[in-house]
Amino acid sequence: MDLPDISFFEFVERLMSDEVSPEVIASPMLQPQFQKPIHPIPSSSSSSSSSLKCMSGSEKVKVDGGLRIAFRTKSKLEILDDGYKWRKYGKKSLKNNPNPRNYYHCSIQGCHVKKRVERDGEDNSYVITTYDGVHNHRSPGVLYYDPINTWYI
Repeated sequence: MDLPDISFFEFVERLMSDEVSPEVIASPMLQPQFQKPIHPIPSSSSSSSSSLKCMSGSEKVKVDGGLRIAFRTKSKLEILDDGYKWRKYGKKSLKNNPNPRNYYHCSIQGCHVKKRVERDGEDNSYVITTYDGVHNHRSPGVLYYDPINTWYI
C-alpha cells in the first residue's frame, strides 16, 4: 500500500477534522512507537521530594516526553478508553470554561506520560484530551500476537 507523505501537523489536522480518509488511518504515525525507558535516580537529600538528579548527581532533570497532541472528540462520556491505564492526580477550574479540567498520569511505573481531559467550553458535546509525552511500554489494553512464541494444537 502506497501511503501519502504528510507532515505531522497535516496528520493532526486530518485527525481533528470530521472526515478521516483510510490513508490517514493507515498512516505510519498511527503505528505504536516506543521510546527507550527512562530510569531516573531519586534524590537522596529528601525521600519525600519528587525532584530527580542526573547520574552524576550535579543537576536536576525535568522528565519530558517532548510530544504533545490533543484530540477533540464528540462524546457523552467524560473519559474515553484509549487502551492505557490512568490514575487521576488533580482537577482544576478554568477561567474561560465552566467545566473543570482533570489531570491523569499513566499508571505503569516508570512511564511519565500525562493526560488532560476537559469538556469544550464552547460546545459541551465535545471532550478535549491532551497527551504529554510518549509511552515507553505497550498498551495493556491491547492483545499482541507473537507468531514466534505461539503454540498450535
